[in-house]
Amino acid sequence: MYYEKLLNEQKNIGLTRVISFTSGKGGVGKTNSLINIGLALVNEGRRVLILDADLGLANVDILLGLTPKYTLEDLLYNQKNIEDIIIESENGLSVIPAGSGVLSLLNLDANKKSLIISEVERIAKDYDYLLIDTGAGISDDVLFFNTVAMEVVCVINSEPTSLTDTYSLIKVLSQRGEKDFSILVNNVKNETEAKNAYKKLFMAVEKFLRVKLKYVGFIPSDPIVNEAIFEQKAFVDMYPSSEVSRKVVSLAKNMDADFFDFRVKGGIQFFFKELLEQGKYGSSLNGCYGSDFSF
Repeated sequence: MYYEKLLNEQKNIGLTRVISFTSGKGGVGKTNSLINIGLALVNEGRRVLILDADLGLANVDILLGLTPKYTLEDLLYNQKNIEDIIIESENGLSVIPAGSGVLSLLNLDANKKSLIISEVERIAKDYDYLLIDTGAGISDDVLFFNTVAMEVVCVINSEPTSLTDTYSLIKVLSQRGEKDFSILVNNVKNETEAKNAYKKLFMAVEKFLRVKLKYVGFIPSDPIVNEAIFEQKAFVDMYPSSEVSRKVVSLAKNMDADFFDFRVKGGIQFFFKELLEQGKYGSSLNGCYGSDFSF
């Protein structure tokens, strides 16, 4: 009863939990993990908005079988507003699509990014969660959209390249003031493999970086994940009773139960104005791109 009261109060004040999902390496299942966790949150009664910030190579709409009429390209260059762009999936997710193969969305200047952020910020109060799907790697766009989120979830697998690249991403983000990272291990056989991967990353980070890591769980390997991708549907929808779907539902419930304990950078004013005040976006990255070790 008390928890439900707090949730109602949260809706009244328009506080939105903003979480970026990111990865140092492509191909680890970041976007698919975000979509299914987002849908699991919707099934818990939460209002979820996904910002596809993998600019130029976006695929949230593709994985959900959506055909957007407009994308972020239209917001930036064709005088459309954010309400024109948002598309609703049949399962209750709201998506801001970015478009794939759009060269004009690559390496946006600060004014263009500011426009995206101000438009998203304007409507975000209508949602409980804003989930940001960033690109992979350490490009300026990836760093920017991670920095504007309240929380950063790094999606990894057990491959050495995933761990090394994620370490580099965490290192660069730490230079921009990020000090707390959640780690989600995807596409592993079991929890033992997941925790071993997390432990390797944790030991390297603890030795070389002054940041905090939090293990939030794992998503097991399952053939139905690829089946759902080919069907352009969320596996939580297609196979709700499967082990992988149950695991994602559990992850989402744990995330939601932690709603009022998360670290807030600035309430609903979570974006560009705060970054300008703090000078975070303009911080130097010299010397931050190397890796201190190998896995």
